Amino acid sequence: MKSKRDLKKEIKYICSDLVGECMVLDLILPEEKHDELAQLVVDIALLQEQSLANCTFSFDKSERDFPSAHAYQQAKSKYVKAAFKALHEQFNARLGELVHELNRIGGYTNAE
Repeated sequence: MKSKRDLKKEIKYICSDLVGECMVLDLILPEEKHDELAQLVVDIALLQEQSLANCTFSFDKSERDFPSAHAYQQAKSKYVKAAFKALHEQFNARLGELVHELNRIGGYTNAE
């Protein structure tokens, strides 16, 4: 499992790369596609903002709720891993949608 710091950096890198692709596409596409690209950039920024906000998890139990400190650490670790996995899946699903939209705007697919 990556650290929270590395996860946040990765989210920022991915989103900034996708915005960079939008900027390049903006230079070569006709004027009527510029508004669609601007909205896509806004959607990417929202994805980044939401994903970064969701990187912080709080375990709602205390050590007193468990028979031992070891059991507490195991439960907390399991919770954090599941939370990171859910964040990863949500981020990748939304990222896939945005890339599909970018490809549609750029004319790289036949999708409507």
